[in-house]
Amino acid sequence: MVARRFITFLSGTLFGGTLLIATMIVQAGESMDLLDIYDLALSNDAELAAAQASWQASREVVPQGRAALLPNVAVSANTADNRSSQLLANGLPSGKHRTDNWNSHGWSATLRQPLFHLESWFSFGRAQALSKQARMEFGVKQQNLIMRVSEAYFNVLRAQDHLTTTKAEEKAVRQQLEQTRQRFSVGLIAKTEVYEAKAAYDAARVARIVSANALEVSLEKLRTITNRSIPAIALMDKRMPVNAPEPGIAEAWVKTAIAQNLTLEASRHGVNVAEEQLRVSKSAHAPTLNAVAAYSHINDSSEPDALGLNGKSNNTVYGLELELPIFSGGGTLSKVRESGYRLEESQHDEDLTLRKITTNARNLFRTVNTDVDRIEAHCQGIASTGSALKATEGGYKVGTRNLVDVLNAQKELYAAQRDYFNARYDFIINTLHLKQTAGTLSPEDLQKLNEWMADHLEEKLPVCTGSV
Repeated sequence: MVARRFITFLSGTLFGGTLLIATMIVQAGESMDLLDIYDLALSNDAELAAAQASWQASREVVPQGRAALLPNVAVSANTADNRSSQLLANGLPSGKHRTDNWNSHGWSATLRQPLFHLESWFSFGRAQALSKQARMEFGVKQQNLIMRVSEAYFNVLRAQDHLTTTKAEEKAVRQQLEQTRQRFSVGLIAKTEVYEAKAAYDAARVARIVSANALEVSLEKLRTITNRSIPAIALMDKRMPVNAPEPGIAEAWVKTAIAQNLTLEASRHGVNVAEEQLRVSKSAHAPTLNAVAAYSHINDSSEPDALGLNGKSNNTVYGLELELPIFSGGGTLSKVRESGYRLEESQHDEDLTLRKITTNARNLFRTVNTDVDRIEAHCQGIASTGSALKATEGGYKVGTRNLVDVLNAQKELYAAQRDYFNARYDFIINTLHLKQTAGTLSPEDLQKLNEWMADHLEEKLPVCTGSV
């Protein structure tokens, strides 16, 4: 495990209004527990980093929408070289002309303050709804990270347990093969039993090779999330209690999901965005009124004219600008219809999301309860198959059972152990999925699971004694 863990909180996200940024110091040679992996993922996961950047970009729509309601100041300047050629009459020789060259220049400053601009006002409301939707979507990504870390971590443990089981099975079958060869060498059994034992050993060896590869594959998934090689992870204490979810009523979980599920909440904000967009489209029919103040300086003469004016002027203007859209080729009406359809689409999406969330809440509640029963049944199955193996081995020694019966009994025992491990890991993952669906999943759930992680456990396979 890590020697120290430093956790800093930055405001602005969903988990208690904070974004969890973690920096870790890991001592060499120590295994990493569940929280260590999660801390690394917070700092290195590319999917979460992209989601955070997307959320921060979405937040900028609010000041952009507000800007359309605030004063706008613009300054402009110009300069030009002018050349004018005039023909001279008045008795002068034909073809005589006068040429003037001068520079004209000036500058102006304009202040424009919207007084009545419905489209900008509703656009600002749409920007606020978009920002809230983006915040919910980022919260979904944060919960997804918890699930991805948990699934990757426990899949590594699952693969380790499978590898341990296949190694034990390979060792047991190899011992059975050696005993069979010894019995054949002294003439107690036929050559057929040696072939059967050898076939069983080869199959167990293949299973061990496949399990070793599966472990490497699962470790690579951790590398993808954390962007670093994970040499070892803490093991799970199989004495971790397995309890049915509380509250013990499916509809209570459904009610919580309807109120707190982040994906559903994002869909609701999506409806708000569509409603605001419809207002924006309709407001394009409305007039706009702006207050304007402008100041300009112009110099457009090279020398004073007959009245003594030198072409320089300073102008100050205060006024109101009213614009009333009359006809835009049908574009505004088309945008209103489009926005109406988009609103209808978002409402149906929200309804579909609601249906999926409620169905998932009920199904996951049933699945977790089934997992509890599965664990208990598999636990009893280990005891039963263990007793059956002993009885079969005893029958083989006295000649009432053959070698195939023994090998099958061994296979069933190790299969029961794998089923037991799978059921426990399925219970953990499905419980987290249930909390995610209910909208209550948080890093605290990982903290509770992490209390059952240890650097060193007994190397031998955990024995299920009939209780979970």
